[in-house]
Amino acid sequence: MSTTAASAGTLSTFLVRLADFAEPSPHDDVLDVACGPSLMAHALEGRVGRITVAGIGPEPSGQGFPADPSALPFADGSFSLVTARFALHRLTDPAAALREMLRVCHPSGRIVLADLARTNLSSDHRDALERVRDPGFRSIPRIDGLLAMVEGAGARITGMDLLSVERPAAPWLEAAPSPAIAERLREVLLAEVDGGPKTGAKPRVIGGELWFTQTWAHLVARPAGA
Repeated sequence: MSTTAASAGTLSTFLVRLADFAEPSPHDDVLDVACGPSLMAHALEGRVGRITVAGIGPEPSGQGFPADPSALPFADGSFSLVTARFALHRLTDPAAALREMLRVCHPSGRIVLADLARTNLSSDHRDALERVRDPGFRSIPRIDGLLAMVEGAGARITGMDLLSVERPAAPWLEAAPSPAIAERLREVLLAEVDGGPKTGAKPRVIGGELWFTQTWAHLVARPAGA
């Protein structure tokens, strides 16, 4: 599905869509594995029984407590719903993190993942662009690779929602390490608009504002024996 955000603020529409995709229940005991602030906890608030946030990665989440994604401090089968939004692509070993999420997920529960993805025919140029903006960035997995990684961790995929999201570049550029880097990235994207080298970001100018495109994958997976 292709979607254009009307403004940076309306991106919360996609968070609501992800929360709905998770099919939350008042009986759910949720673990959100978050890299940075846990927006999922905010989206699920009032729709589930309890939410625990495990902050991972180099940046504190500001919520919950820090955790090692390859050794989560919870007993087997502790949660009916385990979520991770835009976290896997920042991890050194996302497969190990997935195995841990499955371990702490109840056998009748489910895992809901949201992350950047690349179409199976796209180039690696998109990764290079992201790494310049975010030194902690690892890579954007191809869709088939993402599915294989989830299944290889011991899960069966029961649902997928694939979105092509066109969004303003300004908020994305503001997260660059410095204004100089942000400006350089902007120049690269504008050069592509003018016919320059392809970045994989499909930039264009709308109403005088620079926009670019990301592909997001939402997946629901269940323990293989469920």
